[in-house]
Amino acid sequence: MKSIFYSSLKESITITLIILVLMIVIELLVLKYREKILKFINKKIILNYVVSSFMGIIPGCIGTFAMDSLYMSGLLGFGGIVAVMIATSGDEAFIMISMALRGEISWALIVALAVLLFGLAIIGGYLADYIKKKTNMRFCTKCKIEYHEEKEFKLKHFFHEHIYLHILKKHIWRIFLWLFAAIFVIELLQDNITLEFTGASIFFVFLIACMVAVLPISGPNIFLIVMFSKGMIPFSVLLANSIIQDGHGLLPIMGFSMDDALRIKLFNFIFGFVVGIILLVIGL
Repeated sequence: MKSIFYSSLKESITITLIILVLMIVIELLVLKYREKILKFINKKIILNYVVSSFMGIIPGCIGTFAMDSLYMSGLLGFGGIVAVMIATSGDEAFIMISMALRGEISWALIVALAVLLFGLAIIGGYLADYIKKKTNMRFCTKCKIEYHEEKEFKLKHFFHEHIYLHILKKHIWRIFLWLFAAIFVIELLQDNITLEFTGASIFFVFLIACMVAVLPISGPNIFLIVMFSKGMIPFSVLLANSIIQDGHGLLPIMGFSMDDALRIKLFNFIFGFVVGIILLVIGL
């Protein structure tokens, strides 16, 4: 057990350091090009879904938070925010990229997952607006997330607000703990028992993956990524979880309107469950 503990700790630290660098780079890029990307949002309805899906597919939560701000300001519709939440994998995207850098997951898989999520998000956004129109659902607008554009690229502000308060204080330590727990537990189980999911058991795992994805946090989903990297679960389980879960992306909207948040999550759950179960049945 001691060797498993130290190997899990070493792997977790290595992956977390890679994630830290990736998060800082992504945070800086999104802040720099945020306005150029968002200026396309209201040009055409299809661009609404495309831009929303693109912002969601960006690793981490900053792209999603930018779209949350537009939604809560009334500038982004229900379909747009649904597309964001379908596309986003939150901090899990950083974990998969770091695993690819270490050769634990193939780059082809990450590209395939990103392309699928992007395409499905556009389809899901359109369906969400169609359902909204048919059912006459109404949504409220109250507030928005504030950005400090004149200060964002000053070194002291960026380090304090984005690296310390956002990345280090809110994300990295949680990612490390969940990552270590996932790697340690799964390595320990594999070392002592044979884990093989088939038939009814894989469907049970699929249901758990969908239910875990409902939680507005990133941590528990890391277990599924580690399980997938070790060949324990099929791609359909990972995809369904990725569609339904949104990392921390839904938290601002939960504070803004719980009704809106529940509708977004309900739609994404049904959409992700249906897509996932179809792939599971055909053996993917």
